[in-house]
Amino acid sequence: MKLSATKRTELGSGASKRARVEGLVPAAIYGKEVETVSVLINRKEFEQTIKEVGYNGVFDVEVDGNDTYQVFVKDQANAALKPLVYHVDLLAFTKGQKVTMSIPVRISGEENIEEGIVSQSISEIEVNIAPAEAPSEYTLDVSKLEIGDTLHVSDLDLGDSAELLTDESFTVVSVSAPEAIEEEPAEDADEMPEPEVIGESDDEDSE
Repeated sequence: MKLSATKRTELGSGASKRARVEGLVPAAIYGKEVETVSVLINRKEFEQTIKEVGYNGVFDVEVDGNDTYQVFVKDQANAALKPLVYHVDLLAFTKGQKVTMSIPVRISGEENIEEGIVSQSISEIEVNIAPAEAPSEYTLDVSKLEIGDTLHVSDLDLGDSAELLTDESFTVVSVSAPEAIEEEPAEDADEMPEPEVIGESDDEDSE
């Protein structure tokens, strides 16, 4: 998958704003052995590329038809009031090079836990891995958990390609008992005050 980009000739917030109006996204390409390059990419083409390669997916960026970088999205900023990509950091790497990546953690089998309440404490972990070998997510099966059980980062199957950077003792998911709802006692009928008859005493006094 290859995405075309053009090197920025103007920098600054004003130039970035004009680029966004034209449907372009300011981006920075950088890496351990790469000099940082400020570029502009087509927003729709970028969104389509990410849709195809997935989260943490690897793709190529060709700048001005010359230099090509193998990258993945290291960071992405979106507009505050609109669902539009505002700025992108693209980390370039060489073949076989391992980098620090944040990988989402998803739980499965939650629907099999009928009584307990499932709480997920961590939504992603950090690993050192070659980007081409990075999964889009790690999955943790919770279907056999019971009330009081917990699963930790150490319970994730990372395979042989990833080096875990997140503390393995951190809790990922736990199952707790639902809180009991205390019902307020109904008022005793004998203790309920008798309704006052409006106007009755006045009529009797007038007679």
